[in-house]
Amino acid sequence: MQITLEGHSRPVPAEAGDTLLAALLRAGLPFPFSCQTGNCGTCKCQLLSGEAEMLEYSSHTLSPAERTRGVVLACRTLLRGDAVVRRID
Repeated sequence: MQITLEGHSRPVPAEAGDTLLAALLRAGLPFPFSCQTGNCGTCKCQLLSGEAEMLEYSSHTLSPAERTRGVVLACRTLLRGDAVVRRID
């Protein structure tokens, strides 16, 4: 699997069981994060394409409107194949 982070030229390899955040950090890409448990929302990003599974997170961290737009928490997102993501600043 690979992750394409919008604005970066090289895809990032991801392994089964990796969270989106773990794969990006292992590849040395700077990506904002803090709690890594789905409570703070610092690692919000938009999943532009690809399939993913969201692990448990605090319900106040993502609004229903954000979920509808494809916003996910990188620390709580397991990829199920190739994905394209956009940072939310």
